[in-house]
Formats: sequence, C-alpha cells, structure tokens
Amino acid sequence: MRNLALIPARGGSKGLPGKNIKEFAGKPLIAWTITAAKEAGCVSSIVVSSEDAEILETSRRWGAETPFVRPMSLAGDTSSSMDVVFHALDYFEKNGIYYDAVILLQPTSPLRSGRDIEEAFRIFQNTRAPACISVTPCAHPPQWNCGISGGRIVPFAGVSEKRRQDC
Repeated sequence: MRNLALIPARGGSKGLPGKNIKEFAGKPLIAWTITAAKEAGCVSSIVVSSEDAEILETSRRWGAETPFVRPMSLAGDTSSSMDVVFHALDYFEKNGIYYDAVILLQPTSPLRSGRDIEEAFRIFQNTRAPACISVTPCAHPPQWNCGISGGRIVPFAGVSEKRRQDC
C-alpha cells in the first residue's frame, strides 16, 4: 500500500503564534510529528501542507516533503482538515500520484510515536473502517468543562451540581 502521511500546519495560529515551529523539548513542534511519521513503517510519503514559508522550510529540514503551498483560502480559522486533505489529493492526482490511504497527523500531538501510528493504521486495516481517529478518556466528567464568556465561567455541557464522587 502507498500511504500518505499528511501534516496540516498553518501559520496563522492566534492562540500561540508560530506554534508549529516553536521549540518543544529540543526541536520544533512539527519535527516531533515528522520524526514519528518517519519511524512508522506504514508511511510511504510524509507531506506538510502549509501556507507559511517558515513552516515549509523547517519541515524540509526535518525530512518532510513540501511539494505545494497551501492556498490562503484553506489556511483560515474556519478551514477544515478535510478540505486540506482534498486539496493535497487533488494536487497529487493532477501529477499522476495516487495513495491508498491518508494518515492525517496533527503537528500539535508531539507525544505520538511511530509505533502509535503503526498501531492505529493496523486497527484501521483490520476493522476495514472508513477512518480511524485517536482519542483518550476524559480525566473529568464533561459537566465540569467550562469556558469563559464575557468574563464569566460558562459550562459547555450544561450545569451540573453533582459532586465529583457522584459523577
């Protein structure tokens, strides 16, 4: 199988500007994902999709391919990962390159290993599911998740007056 590891890394983060190339534990954040993809035996090509020249250059230095620059229309706050995947696949199809599967790897998950990618891909293949996504158990009841709006705490899942022990 030919499997594309696609790493979507836009440069316009508002929460932490430049986060994908900021140093994290000795190397740029995006380098952790590129390294894990290189270690995964199920990956044929590692491609970074970005509109940001510095992210693309950093990605090349760490061994990823950057065959195109993502259009700005796919680099905004409301751009979806799926639109980024379709853009990449359209690019490759126009160039006569085809993949059997896409492994979408967010650059903001630096603790993922090559072995994690391989295991997820094995599950994907064995279950014949159309997609596979990694999740983790929530450490706290969802009723405790809150945001801030207008300077006030606002619950995401409705108000819960249950004690921790009862949840």
